Amino acid sequence: MKKFLLLIAISLACASSFSSAGKIYKWTDNDGNTHYGERPPGNNAKQIKVPKSTPNRAKNPVTSQEATKRLLDAIDKERKDKNEAKDKMAKEKARKDKNCSTAKRRVASLKLGGRRFEVDEQGERSYLSETEIQKRLVAAQKTKAEWCTKG
Repeated sequence: MKKFLLLIAISLACASSFSSAGKIYKWTDNDGNTHYGERPPGNNAKQIKVPKSTPNRAKNPVTSQEATKRLLDAIDKERKDKNEAKDKMAKEKARKDKNCSTAKRRVASLKLGGRRFEVDEQGERSYLSETEIQKRLVAAQKTKAEWCTKG
């Protein structure tokens, strides 16, 4: 009797593993992101058919579990690459915004007028002429135009 129960348990375990093999689901979350997985979180998931083997590989057939793993690995890699690109774009935008803000402050400061000075290596102030201030204002406006353009 114990052998019979053991045989049934093994049969059920094998049947459940074969029945779940190859089932991949695709769903979209509330943020509009597409997800793939073996277990969907809700009822709005659609099942994707995974081929059991590829016809070109007659010598080395691919099991449905291997095909599922390959598909999931490819999806994970695509998602990772997409997130890396998104992070890179966010960092570049933050850098551009910071430089734009700095350039705007520099232009505003130079437009205020009044006496401007620099401190030299000995710690002495040297005042800028009106011509030098105008040259720096032109350069600051050029820098602002470079960093504050869209695109």
